[in-house]
Amino acid sequence: MTYKTELHCHTGNVSSCAHATENEVVEKYLEYGYSTLVTTEHINPWTFPRELEGGTWEERLQYFMNGYHKLVEASKGRLNILLGAEIRFMHGNNSDYLVFGLTEEFLRRLGDPRYINSIDVLSRCVRSEGMMIFQAHPFRPTMMVTDPRILDGIEVANCSPWHNSHNNIAMAWAKENNLIGTSGTDFHDPEHIPLGGITTEYEIRDSETLLKTLREGTFELIVPDSAL
Repeated sequence: MTYKTELHCHTGNVSSCAHATENEVVEKYLEYGYSTLVTTEHINPWTFPRELEGGTWEERLQYFMNGYHKLVEASKGRLNILLGAEIRFMHGNNSDYLVFGLTEEFLRRLGDPRYINSIDVLSRCVRSEGMMIFQAHPFRPTMMVTDPRILDGIEVANCSPWHNSHNNIAMAWAKENNLIGTSGTDFHDPEHIPLGGITTEYEIRDSETLLKTLREGTFELIVPDSAL
């Protein structure tokens, strides 16, 4: 028996570009046989409502965490929900970075990561806490190639039907630079079909197991033909 884990998913509760509710997400992933979902809501220049942009980081953090808590509640124990994020800075770098193993406590101590404006600094902060950082869809137009030495890996199979992520280039880049490659649906809308992620011979129930799995390579990528 194998277990499916999604590594890239957004809901309309937090990500301004997404429209699926927590119930729609959970039911869709259960329908398609997933056991675990890593919620990677955006923390980018467009995430927060205007009134929150003028408030405190604690207020924005609670808005972000609300998406995770709603998914956990909707899952009713039927789907493992793990916390991640897709981070983009306010200035100077248009790329998106997926963080796995994330905790609310870390984000509270870090402060608003959008204002770090340096992938070098963000990477050091993330990795010093034992978490992992991956560049999402690194070869889409407008993305910036990131020094592979400060990344744990890159998303080599982004399954979004609305973007050409040049996954073939990403796969070659990961192999050339000895980077861990991941796959993700980049789920946004109720009609979106889950197509990406990883499979394992065991169920990934927590972030510790996810990080160990990614580091040890004890997984297989889910890569549909449409993503090649």
